[in-house]
Amino acid sequence: MPLSLRLLLIGVAISTVPVLSFGQSSYDLYGSARADALGYSTTAAPSALGVHANPAAAATRDRSVASFYAREGFGLAALRYGAAHVVRPFSWGAPSAGISTFGFEEYREVHLSAGYARSVSLGTTRSLHAGATVRYHHTSIAGYGSAGAVGLNVGLLVALLRSLHFGAHATNVNGAHAANMTLPRTLAVGIHYRALDHVAVLADVFKEDRFPLSVRGGIEVSPVSPLVLRVGVTTVPVRFMGGAGLRLGPLHADIAAEQHRELGWSPSASLRVQW
Repeated sequence: MPLSLRLLLIGVAISTVPVLSFGQSSYDLYGSARADALGYSTTAAPSALGVHANPAAAATRDRSVASFYAREGFGLAALRYGAAHVVRPFSWGAPSAGISTFGFEEYREVHLSAGYARSVSLGTTRSLHAGATVRYHHTSIAGYGSAGAVGLNVGLLVALLRSLHFGAHATNVNGAHAANMTLPRTLAVGIHYRALDHVAVLADVFKEDRFPLSVRGGIEVSPVSPLVLRVGVTTVPVRFMGGAGLRLGPLHADIAAEQHRELGWSPSASLRVQW
């Protein structure tokens, strides 16, 4: 595809929906097909992991985990996104590291991150999980050079009841910017409610400083072991998601597809390994 046409397609997509360029790889793709299928409403999900997920979720892990993720935006090779993430829990906390990349030869975003999360007891039955991630953003455009910046993300997660969790996640709290462009600053708050043993309902309110407020929601159902089914929806822009997962001992495999009413479908897949 000619460079001019590629740049035109990306320009149209960026102006139409805030999930591409910095938006897609910085705040809207958490690095798991599970999050994609649930409409990105996983801010309060205790087990939600991914290179750009709520950093507090790492503190809920009692086993090491590595995850790998790939997505193709709207069926375009120029909008491919990939990520890898690892968490290693210890008695003193859970460090994590990750890498993600988005774009093509003439336009490329690369993010490197390192995080830490820890749990604090609240009485005898509840804990507060808190975490922070330092993320290095690097963007290069053919013929225009490159720029980088370091952003700080923070998050918390707490069980209000045994079946109800609350979470919050803020990105780029230090207001970092690369060249003449300020990196996105976002805030998400959400709840995760386990209605039944095999049914969970999730909801988030999400705000990015350059775009209107968005509401996100999802439902996760496990009709039979090891199968998990998911659906999700977001507003601003309106998108519908769905997907499925298999839990096979230490391996969790997930697929998802997102449908944007103007731009079409975006498939994704992820694999998680625990040990």
